[in-house]
Amino acid sequence: MVEDRGPGVRVPPPVMVAVALGLAWGLQKLLPVQLGPPAVALGGMVIFLAMGWVGWALLVLVRAGNDPRPDKPDTAFVAAGPYRFGRNPIYFGFLLFLAGVALSWGTLWAWLAVGATFLALDVLVVRKEEAYLRTRFPESYPAYAARTRRWL
Repeated sequence: MVEDRGPGVRVPPPVMVAVALGLAWGLQKLLPVQLGPPAVALGGMVIFLAMGWVGWALLVLVRAGNDPRPDKPDTAFVAAGPYRFGRNPIYFGFLLFLAGVALSWGTLWAWLAVGATFLALDVLVVRKEEAYLRTRFPESYPAYAARTRRWL
């Protein structure tokens, strides 16, 4: 029997988010590009919503018996909680968090970080995870993927 090593994600998504934030902050210090006034209150609300959303998705995943790290194999297929609305609620929450930061900062670099992180997650994480889940749960994942959007 072949050992299940998970989807093969090499860079943890929270690291991608942290790197994007660090780059956006550093670029703003080097070459400031303000798009508008910072919307700190709105950004804070979006960040709070994002953290709650990610927390809910993690709770559902862990309660099902899965390790939330994307480099670990899944033991159970999950289509409940926020997974009813989109196949990647944790990553959606990360993007929502970055959007809250971008609103709070009001800078070009922060909004570019949202876009760059979306692309990195989609190409380097989500596609690998989807291929893995199709193989790991061939009886349930294809139908779930057909009826549930990748992103909200």
